[in-house]
Amino acid sequence: MTRAIYGVLFYVLSAVCAFAARIPVPDAEQGVQVSVNYLYEGSHPTFGPSWFGMDGGSADVLYPFTRHFGAVAEFSGTHTGTVPLSGDGLTLLTYTAGPRFSTNLHLGRETRKTTAFGQVLFGGAHGADGAFPEGTALSSTANSIAFSVGAGLHVGLNRRVSLRLIQAEYLYTRLPNLFDNYQNSYRIGAGVVVRLP
Repeated sequence: MTRAIYGVLFYVLSAVCAFAARIPVPDAEQGVQVSVNYLYEGSHPTFGPSWFGMDGGSADVLYPFTRHFGAVAEFSGTHTGTVPLSGDGLTLLTYTAGPRFSTNLHLGRETRKTTAFGQVLFGGAHGADGAFPEGTALSSTANSIAFSVGAGLHVGLNRRVSLRLIQAEYLYTRLPNLFDNYQNSYRIGAGVVVRLP
């Protein structure tokens, strides 16, 4: 069932992006881009009033194929000292990749170049420094699939450097717990983007 949902989401987003690519706007992104970001993650393991926050960072690399579309690879890491109910800590690493759609926003002649983007990423997650049930035992590490969908906004400082004012995304993982073995997380980040020559 989960694979079917992923398949439908992928095809719907592909169709929307293909339609959006026909809109005649100037080049949005050119050249390989590297970004480094601060990341705050609010996570919910799907049971009870157990929201908790995690701090960390992320880095991504964008390789553009057309003026609007590119492939992005992202690595992130967040940590908290205490997870509600269990009382243990948690370090969460994700490694994902997928398509990104970018477009310029026209906010007036005197404003700096502003670019909006949306992306859908698939990959894996690694949990460490925590407590993950494996049968009748507990393990300090676990692995799962990871899926995220999000969007962000860049403001150019010059030809090479932009500020990522905001990146917001939803992250889905399936790390083992004592209940239904999946987590919903929401991420907010900001950072610096550098366009390579």
